[in-house]
Amino acid sequence: MVFPAGLVPESFERLVSATAAGFERDLRMAWPALEGGAAQGRFRLREGELVLEIEVEAAGVRRLGQLELPQLHVRYHFAAPGAEPARRALLARLDGAMRKGGG
Repeated sequence: MVFPAGLVPESFERLVSATAAGFERDLRMAWPALEGGAAQGRFRLREGELVLEIEVEAAGVRRLGQLELPQLHVRYHFAAPGAEPARRALLARLDGAMRKGGG
């Protein structure tokens, strides 16, 4: 999650190609102390004074020829926002750990 043009906001949304269970698996690998789960559609992680809440909701399927990719709306909200540099560092860590590659 890169925000090159400005500050990292306290709340934002993304559309990702994943199932809720797959997103949870990757998120737990990136952040083992994660609270919540895909069944609730909510996650919470903490780092120092920062608290990041993540909500996920199925958003259908994207079709590219015969390839079907499940879509997921992901909402990020810093419940305890902390300083912008700390938000940026936390998201960079998550992004790096969850990156699948592929260009």
